[in-house]
Amino acid sequence: MLHARRFLLVTILAATASAQSAGKTAASLDAATQQKITELAKKFWKDRPRTAFDAWDATKRAAIDAEAKAIALPEGGLDAAVKLLWTPSAKLGPRLEEPDKPRIATPYGDARLILKSQKGKNKGLVIGLHGGGEGAGDAGEAAGSWMLPDCVGMYPQGIKLVDDTWNTVHGERFILTLIEIAKCQFQVNPERIYVMGFSMGGTGSWFMAGRHPDLFAGASPCAGVFMAQPKSQLATKEEVQALQHGLIPNVRNLAMYYYIGLADTNCMPGTFLAAWDRLEGLMKADADGYRNIHFKSYPGLPHAFPKGEPESGLKFIAAQTRQTFPKTLVWEYADAPAPLPDADDKTTRIQKKLFYWLRCEKPTDNQKLRATLADNVVTLEGTLSATDFAGVSILLNPKMIDVKKEVVVMAGGKELRRASPKPDLATVLEALDARLDTAMVFDRRIDL
Repeated sequence: MLHARRFLLVTILAATASAQSAGKTAASLDAATQQKITELAKKFWKDRPRTAFDAWDATKRAAIDAEAKAIALPEGGLDAAVKLLWTPSAKLGPRLEEPDKPRIATPYGDARLILKSQKGKNKGLVIGLHGGGEGAGDAGEAAGSWMLPDCVGMYPQGIKLVDDTWNTVHGERFILTLIEIAKCQFQVNPERIYVMGFSMGGTGSWFMAGRHPDLFAGASPCAGVFMAQPKSQLATKEEVQALQHGLIPNVRNLAMYYYIGLADTNCMPGTFLAAWDRLEGLMKADADGYRNIHFKSYPGLPHAFPKGEPESGLKFIAAQTRQTFPKTLVWEYADAPAPLPDADDKTTRIQKKLFYWLRCEKPTDNQKLRATLADNVVTLEGTLSATDFAGVSILLNPKMIDVKKEVVVMAGGKELRRASPKPDLATVLEALDARLDTAMVFDRRIDL
């Protein structure tokens, strides 16, 4: 009888604890708030641009933002809010047209790709970029080289077969569109997205890694070139006068694996060697940064895979997951990275305002920011210090800070702000809109 009573007591206590836990979860968003967010989500997905070639209708976006600001988000409500906002994504979010012959509509006409989809939840995503150049390039080449287990594979066909097509304004927007489609239509895991390629595909995947490291868990930009002066095709690093800014410092928290042949005449090794010198310098100056980047040059190797590649690189990359909330960020900005739009281009360079947990409303060319978060203190350094970093916002969530304590923003030994930021649905929605990412989301901010 005594054992039975004990069993009954334990059962009752467990049931009570479970009910209390469920009650707390449900209480984080009451029924009225859930309904408001659900309705807001439908409007958001209905009005949101379908591709990165399209822009928001400013009036509709302002109305959605105003509606979000009017909905009170309680402490602890972030996950529930994100779930409600994300629920319509599979049906209303960006999708491929004609999945059997996948394409998307762009100002340049239909953009096509090879799709290797896999059924099941929580798949990763591989963006594989083909090589080529002026008048040459085939998505099938990339599809045959770049695939990881448990991943959806997307292999875009260059919209315009020009030199460095993936670095162009249309190449970048095409790739960003595919990532958003994969997140919505295939519900891929945003913590396991990879970009890789060989030759021109290596050039493009280095570009995407440097411009958008916060989107990726890993990059493998093999046997390409880096945009440089006086040109990108240089045999030695000594000939490189300047490398494209706004890329190299940004990969501080990204896993990379790549290589170049020193006898490569298709993609001469000079710029990759110069870029590696720059990375080595950054490693020496930053005790914790750039630690998961692997580069190797091969004497005598022409424009070809080294022995054992790409298999070894793929094995390394497959083991990587994204650093979603790094404690330290380095963000160098390029307003108009090469190549510039030509006279026939129908779009412009996309402007990136969010970088991990930093936001800048009007980033300027060659702007440099370094931000470190430790024990609720954000320390800023960089070229905006003369204006006390006006226009910069720090985006936060309960995983990053102790929400019961104040957050202090410091720069140059001076306190810039001290605040206790509160949950804000408009901030959640802005982060979701920027990346269509259910993991890298924020529910509060400090504006400087």
